[in-house]
Amino acid sequence: MKNIQTELTSATQHTNGTNEVTLSDATKVLLTHHLSSFLNNDLEAVVSDYTDESVLITQPATYIGRTEIATFFADLMTHFPKGNANFDLDEIVVKDEFAFIVWHADNPTLNVSLGSDTFVIEGDKIHRQTFVGLMEYIN
Repeated sequence: MKNIQTELTSATQHTNGTNEVTLSDATKVLLTHHLSSFLNNDLEAVVSDYTDESVLITQPATYIGRTEIATFFADLMTHFPKGNANFDLDEIVVKDEFAFIVWHADNPTLNVSLGSDTFVIEGDKIHRQTFVGLMEYIN
């Protein structure tokens, strides 16, 4: 089990052993921004990682564009209170413009025993994303 702070810190290190920024490095930087913004409950910053053509596919719904994607994250953030969210990255794999994460979270109103996202990055934005989670809402 890997702590998100450890993962986010190491995610910005270059992967090719030089000072040259690779496509994988750029993807890690965007992913770091995205996850940090989410855990800080900064909806505007999260949505800034997408375009109006971005697509987020989840089991119950597909969200297209920043406005629809914002509704998904606004709801989800209520279950990840800033400073009181327990979110751990179990795996992070980045290859060029693709990223895959596996995670889990245990929060006051939501337990996610297994969560996974896949990202496709174009330029400096999330172009496509999928999300699935085993989610147990706590009353």
